[in-house]
Amino acid sequence: MPNAYTDTSSTSLGGTVGGAGLVQKAYDRLLEFALRSEPLIRSVADKRPAKQAIPGSTVVLQKYVDLDTKTSTLTETVDPDAVALSTPTSVTVTLNEYGNAVLVTRALELFSLADVDPAIANIIAYNLADSIDVVAMNTLRSGSNVIYGGTRTSVATLTASDTLDSADIRKAVAKLRSNKAKGRRGNAYWTGIHPQVSHDLRAETGDLGWRYPQSQSAENASKVWAGEIGEYEGSFFVESPRLYNAKTGADQTALATTTATVAGTSAGFTIGVASSSVIASRAEVGDKIAATGIASGAKIAAIATSGSTTTITVDTANTAAVTVGATVTVTPVTRVFDTIVAGSQAMAEAVAEEPHVVIGNVTDKLMRFRPMGWYGVLGFAVYRDEALYRISTGSSIAAN
Repeated sequence: MPNAYTDTSSTSLGGTVGGAGLVQKAYDRLLEFALRSEPLIRSVADKRPAKQAIPGSTVVLQKYVDLDTKTSTLTETVDPDAVALSTPTSVTVTLNEYGNAVLVTRALELFSLADVDPAIANIIAYNLADSIDVVAMNTLRSGSNVIYGGTRTSVATLTASDTLDSADIRKAVAKLRSNKAKGRRGNAYWTGIHPQVSHDLRAETGDLGWRYPQSQSAENASKVWAGEIGEYEGSFFVESPRLYNAKTGADQTALATTTATVAGTSAGFTIGVASSSVIASRAEVGDKIAATGIASGAKIAAIATSGSTTTITVDTANTAAVTVGATVTVTPVTRVFDTIVAGSQAMAEAVAEEPHVVIGNVTDKLMRFRPMGWYGVLGFAVYRDEALYRISTGSSIAAN
């Protein structure tokens, strides 16, 4: 039984108890920020316009084409024919506007228990770097050179057991060197790897795996204890959760079926199930969902639990209302991870206006609305496709 004089969970006095509500809940006025990963993908773009002629919505970067080799001997008395230089190849970078904004009200500043202005500025600045990094990542993974884990030949067939191994890294490095791609740190290539993929690479056994040479040297053994890949097989590794991953692989074993507890409508794209069900506890965004009334091939777009009901939002309009008691089946989809191996000038960027924080003008009549945001105009493009490889794999420790 709660203490009648000091329990603050009671709502009979607005959440307070004791004489005249003397006992109150206390709040820490120092709020922490959400966990963040350090933006780093944009740094791969090491090619930029050097002598741009004029401003424009697109920037064309050109590359000379070398002459074909000439191995026949010259005749002493014959002047050799001249050959024409080939037309340079080009890469076009399309610039776009990017930005985001929030509105800080005078009331929020006056009523908030914490100083919100510095916090909002921090959040805006991180959103800037975070957003531009995602744009860069989308470009970086658009190269045409792909290696698939295991013996797979497409993303859709990858399973959780098709993990990254040393042979995949060796193959990517060999291909880049065969393509004459320059390294980014001496002869070593930049390799971005997700932590869940790094786990599989470091767990590989045998003389040809990462761990064997590391554990044989006192100097390298420190990497084992620290969980760092370091430089290996011609690559230096950068580990980050920012590396792209999505549920785009092979279907897994379907979860135990359950019944709809809340009717889903064709207009609402939603269906409710009991929060105690296996589906509610294990389904993830990106998994497939099936039931009478749900469109074929539909996937879960969002999941939210409130009390005893978990509401699942479907990415495709339902064909009909889902009735209470209908059988619902969720099929987990394998999460696929991209490991990026890049040489020098793999990606280019062009910037018309560097993304920056913007403090907007206060224009309302009572000067209560204070806009703050960020804005930039830039673009990315794969510049040397032959200097870029993507390795798509599963992970043995990914959920489901």
